[in-house]
Amino acid sequence: MAVDRPTANGDALREGDLAARELADALKLAGITLPSLRGDFPTVTDQPLVHLGGASAALVRELAAWIRQRA
Repeated sequence: MAVDRPTANGDALREGDLAARELADALKLAGITLPSLRGDFPTVTDQPLVHLGGASAALVRELAAWIRQRA
């Protein structure tokens, strides 16, 4: 089954990219941009992942405050 793994990883990466784009679009409506938001390769679980890192502390605090106001 090792032959199926690259396809599964590719599918998971595409799914992660789509999810990242959806989040980026939603955050843009709030005036927030995460500069390193992107799909990422799956790890042990083979689940689609989204890389959220690369944001400044100030931006992350802004996002946290925005979420708290709406929770």
